[in-house]
Amino acid sequence: MSDFRFSKHPTRHPPQVVIIGASTAGLFAAYLLAKGGVPVLLFEQQEELDTPARTLIITQRIKDVLGCVPSSAIVNQTPNLQLFSSGRSTTIRLSQPDWIVERQKLIQMLARQARAAGAQILPGYRFLGLEPDHDGVVVHLQSSTGRQAHVPTRTLLGADGVFSQVAKANEQRGQKTAFVLQATVALPSGAKSDTTQVWFDPHSTRYFYWLIPESRQRAVVGLAADDERQARESLLRFLSCHKLEPLGYQGAQVALYSRNGLPWKRISGARIFLVGDAAAQVKMTTVGGVVAGLRGARAVAQAILRGSDYGRELSALRRKLELHWLMRRVLNGFGPSDYDELLGLVNARAHSVLSTRTRDDISRALLLSLLVQPRFLLLAARRFPWRDGHGLDGL
Repeated sequence: MSDFRFSKHPTRHPPQVVIIGASTAGLFAAYLLAKGGVPVLLFEQQEELDTPARTLIITQRIKDVLGCVPSSAIVNQTPNLQLFSSGRSTTIRLSQPDWIVERQKLIQMLARQARAAGAQILPGYRFLGLEPDHDGVVVHLQSSTGRQAHVPTRTLLGADGVFSQVAKANEQRGQKTAFVLQATVALPSGAKSDTTQVWFDPHSTRYFYWLIPESRQRAVVGLAADDERQARESLLRFLSCHKLEPLGYQGAQVALYSRNGLPWKRISGARIFLVGDAAAQVKMTTVGGVVAGLRGARAVAQAILRGSDYGRELSALRRKLELHWLMRRVLNGFGPSDYDELLGLVNARAHSVLSTRTRDDISRALLLSLLVQPRFLLLAARRFPWRDGHGLDGL
């Protein structure tokens, strides 16, 4: 436990920033703020920062956001991406291999960096709520031993995940969600440890299935689905069809990006921010939020350090997430024959674009892809949900 002591008269020495949630976004924000000379207190409900293991696939853009390579968290890298539809397949050779990352190790790395920069991380404290107090708010918490804590602040950052209690306390509506489920398996004999595989099967899920190799011996096979039941039923069928024996499961509810969400609020002079999954900073094409959440953390840290507007700092990220949202609306209208056509349109010039532009560079990748293969636009236009109430609006 940290050596932090709650003052009997806490208003005399209020911490400048309070962060709720030791997520990747919360820890990175804590690191950036502490590095910038801001006193930071980060409270986490769990007793230890040992989140459940979960294998992630991340582009190398993460090193540009973090300012370093997260070497301790990388377990493999895959320079090849193999895509399957019902009647076609294609393989894209990536100029920068994707990194296969263990989320638990990434959390531990970010926690070490935050502590080294001076942030105080206090595990075992559950967020109870907040109330206005003069020109700020008082954050109410309870430790695992029942100890009450009342911490005043003028800056509160909610990084406590998809079911954010900070967002709920601010009377902000809950997030729409999807469910990600994957099984650990022995690497199949026909699979390669340097190749990530993706299957499009819109009859089972509007998203996709994947096989991500962790090593030469093991992989995770999973999918994103609308809810946990659909995910479990679909994954079991997929495992059975491919004759794969699950060695264990990893699952999580993930936020879906909302165009109307505003991840900031002011209460009694205090600035309340949301970041990461709590702010639904998630790429809707892949339902991935690690790099987007880290970018959100950098934006909120810049807003606090500069005294600038969070919305302005977020503008570049929001534009990217809007484009992912738009593409997801299109893909939600695809059937098996559309995915066959899509993979068939990936010609040599489109391969060149897709191999050098990551999914975290979506605007450039999309523009260049349309230039080298204009028929992508015709396919998308046929499936765009022109009427309200179609596509993601039905989630």
